[in-house]
Formats: sequence, structure tokens, C-alpha cells
Amino acid sequence: EEPKEEASELKAYGYEEGEDWVRPHEEPLEEEIHMMDAPNGQHYNMRPHMPKTEDMACSHYECPEFPVLESAGCGYMTRYIPSAHWIVTTVDFSVPEPAREAYIRLHRYRYKNNDAGVRIPSTRPTLTLEMLDENGDMTHAEMAMYVSSEFQDVPPASTDPLVRIEKWVDLTLYSRSYGGYLEDSLFEEQFDLLGEALANQGIETNKFMRVKAAFTYHRYGSQRLEAILVDSKGGPFIAE
Repeated sequence: EEPKEEASELKAYGYEEGEDWVRPHEEPLEEEIHMMDAPNGQHYNMRPHMPKTEDMACSHYECPEFPVLESAGCGYMTRYIPSAHWIVTTVDFSVPEPAREAYIRLHRYRYKNNDAGVRIPSTRPTLTLEMLDENGDMTHAEMAMYVSSEFQDVPPASTDPLVRIEKWVDLTLYSRSYGGYLEDSLFEEQFDLLGEALANQGIETNKFMRVKAAFTYHRYGSQRLEAILVDSKGGPFIAE
């Protein structure tokens, strides 16, 4: 059973909110959202749209070093991600459940589909990189998971042609935290709010990419998602 977590808003979100902005969990709701549909019955742990803290989300699984840097303004976090190896697969939107299929491929690499025949520990978060066109519409997506520190230096090669190991460059990312579900309209709004907060500081981001980070198992207990935009100098992620 997931333990109850008591945390301040600053600790949960990771940043001070923008002036006159409302935290997602304070949005007026016409009805309770998602309070009764956690498959493991832990709906009582759902605080509508207030995220689980990063410390709690990373307490059972390894998370990579994501140092939080000082931000120029309110309404977002600035993260630095050092160069590292990631397990990556393309999200196939021709199948019935594209995200689930991609997620399963990543985990099969961890369990058996690697040339060393070893079991590689699970890590958090799972990232979905969405590539956008000039109109902001998604053209394709990649799903990625950090290679655990035990295998980070020399990760085993994938035996599945749909899964690959990539070495990513150092990255500067900007994010907003959210405690609901990926399909929530309020989560989508976090990208707009993030873009506005960054524009207020004169920060330019890569308009052809956005990232969704899932630190928690979808629909099981309290949640932590992050809507992420990439510094304009970031992308492609892959080191040459």
C-alpha cells in the first residue's frame, strides 16, 4: 500500500507559481475527477492534480541525476540533465495502444531482449518525446527510459530491432509538474503555461519538440507528471 505523503506545495511542484495563476489542483471542478478509477484501489491517495513529490516518486526506483537549477522566474523548474545512455523506441500509432506497446518493448529489453541476457533494474521517469510540425501538431514520438547506473557505462545492446540504446548530450529542460493523468486537459494546459512563463523571461525553446515525463505508474495511486519544453539549443538529443 502506498504511504500517505504530506508535502508543501513548493515541495510537490518544485517551483513558485506564476502571479495570478492557479495551481492545477485548485481548479474549480464540476465533479470529482479520477477519484474512483485507480485499478489498485488506491484512489484515496489521489489528491486531484497535486503531484507526488519527486523524492517519493524516486524512492523505489532509480531516477537519473536531474539537478534543479535556479530559474529566472516563477511558474517552472529549470533542470540540467547530464549526458547519459537511454533505452529508446519509436511509438507506433498504427497499433491499438501505441504508448502501452512502446512501454512493453522498453521493459522487455530490461528483462530479456538484450545481448548480455541480464535483468536491468527499472528506472524513472519514462519520457515521451513528441516531435512537432510548424503548426504544433505531433508528427511522431519516441519513448525513452534511463539506463540504470549499474549498466550506464556499457549498456547491453538490444536484440529487438525496434529498441535501441542512445547516448544523449547534456540538456537543459524546463518543466511544470502535475498530479493527474496524461490524458487530462489540465495536463495539456501545462505546456501552454510553461511556454508563457518562459516567454515572460525571454527564454526561447525548441518549438519542434515537447516532452512528457511520467515518474509514476499510470493510474495507480498518487501521480507525478512533468510537462517539459527543451532549450532552443537542445535537440536532437543524440550525441554525435
